[in-house]
Amino acid sequence: MSMVNRIAVFLLSLLLAVPFQAHADDSSPRIVVQNLCGGLLQSMKQAAQLGFQGRADKLTKVVTDSYDMPAATKATLGTSFAKLSADEAHQLTDAFTRFSIASYADQFDGWDGEAFEVGDPRPSTDGTVIVPSRIVNKAGQGTEIDYLLHQNGDRWQIVDVLLDGTISQTAVRRSEFVSIFRRDGFPGLIGMLNQKIAAMAAK
Repeated sequence: MSMVNRIAVFLLSLLLAVPFQAHADDSSPRIVVQNLCGGLLQSMKQAAQLGFQGRADKLTKVVTDSYDMPAATKATLGTSFAKLSADEAHQLTDAFTRFSIASYADQFDGWDGEAFEVGDPRPSTDGTVIVPSRIVNKAGQGTEIDYLLHQNGDRWQIVDVLLDGTISQTAVRRSEFVSIFRRDGFPGLIGMLNQKIAAMAAK
């Protein structure tokens, strides 16, 4: 084989390798959201057998892998987060993580033919990306659930969810959390989260 042919074969092999590497990269924004949706779908299909606690246990790894929980927790308290001690910040992150997992276990509590569709990422602000997704019922009606991701080290992770494509879940929670923190302090905020988790588990 001539030198020119060897170079052509080498370049072709590189071109063919690119799609495979992009697909195999389980830390890419789209794959992160696909993994989360896949975990949710499995939990939904086994909802009756698992029960609330079983769903929460099953979802723990996929949620904590998919989300940058320290960053998401900080965002829910905004500038008030700076008032916390290191130990309080750790406690709040733990409580908010448990609350987030419980919320998924509570909201995705059954399956009736629903499917998830995940689209291609698009750039957002400050180096973040938005990955659009929809949950589609068996009648073909869809609800938009878009995910905002940033790079945490060498990984992409979720930091916010946009309901109906526009409503920031973080902004909604910040309004509630900051109000409670200002009124009842750190113990009140932790108490509220634990109460919400217990109420979801008791349904």
